[in-house]
Amino acid sequence: MTMQELEKDILNDLKELGDAISQYSFLIACAGEVPPFPEEQKTEDNLVRECQVNTWMYITTKDDKVSFDMDSEALIVKGALSLLQELYNGRTLEEVRSFTCTLPEHEDFSRHFNAEQLVGVKAILKKLSEL
Repeated sequence: MTMQELEKDILNDLKELGDAISQYSFLIACAGEVPPFPEEQKTEDNLVRECQVNTWMYITTKDDKVSFDMDSEALIVKGALSLLQELYNGRTLEEVRSFTCTLPEHEDFSRHFNAEQLVGVKAILKKLSEL
């Protein structure tokens, strides 16, 4: 499945949930599925400064494949980042560089975040696009 197709699936899932409470609950549940972030990676260098609360992101590439781990003290942000992990992990650098994530532009996604949280999510997307 392409990144565009997967993003469309995520948006369709949110839309099918319908109401904001169900969507919010889904994002919180996604946060619970994120693998533990290595404590040794919770460094100043991996801190996403644009985020309102402590949020860390560690990106690696191996054999032209992208892998990123993340953690956030805000469950809703962590849930959003778990969806980004689903979109980006295991993709080639070419795929990542040619993809423009539009999740923050869709109401079914963005309405669950305050302005500062969306700034942080967009900063993470910017970092991913610059790989």
